[in-house]
Amino acid sequence: MPHRFMSRHAMVRARQRGIGEERLEAFLALADLDAPVGGGCIALRISRRLKRDRRIREAFGPMLDLIADLALVMAGDGSIVTVMHDHGQASGRRYRRTH
Repeated sequence: MPHRFMSRHAMVRARQRGIGEERLEAFLALADLDAPVGGGCIALRISRRLKRDRRIREAFGPMLDLIADLALVMAGDGSIVTVMHDHGQASGRRYRRTH
């Protein structure tokens, strides 16, 4: 990602999870939900409402299906800490609270 800093951990996790630069850029363009996860970080996700929006579906096409289940943790300075697949269950979400 040329214009956004990614931690080494984030780069490794993105590579392991098959999440390329194009998918990250599309995700960041759409992410509309954020939740504080501690240490000055926030978790970003795409809302269900946005995933169902017809105009968004038309604009992003098949890319929307590739990014709909992603979650990303971002530090307060805008750097990406990690990326993961969000499986939609709060019980399965475990973000690290401190760094």
